[in-house]
Amino acid sequence: MIKPFEYRCEFKSSLDEVVSQIAKIISLLDSNFENYNKFVLDLILRETLNNAVIHGNKNRPDQIIKLGLGIEADQFHIVVEDEGAGFNWQSVIVQQSNPGYDHGRGFPIFQRYCNKIVLNKKGNRISLKMNVHKDIELGN
Repeated sequence: MIKPFEYRCEFKSSLDEVVSQIAKIISLLDSNFENYNKFVLDLILRETLNNAVIHGNKNRPDQIIKLGLGIEADQFHIVVEDEGAGFNWQSVIVQQSNPGYDHGRGFPIFQRYCNKIVLNKKGNRISLKMNVHKDIELGN
């Protein structure tokens, strides 16, 4: 069982701030934990936070992103909220992603790596749970 961890922040809606916050989180985790699923956590954080900046807050640096990251019972719990108008996520989750597009990858990524995905009705807050440790699968 991994020890509890909690990180919360609010920051100006910019891609530079996303990079800065993720670097801060990874540094904190690296100094507190020996083994965790760093690649997938980084991927999930980038996808959720970039979406909040680009799609939620429409690249408006006067708006705020709220981020919460915790560890409980060997699960990362990630919550990201933006100040945008939200979106109809019910229509998006059933669409297939197209590898040739520069958008539409979020839900397939979340469905692949997360154990739980919850969005608020408005569509401006997402809550995700994923395993702290890597799932190792060896093929023949």
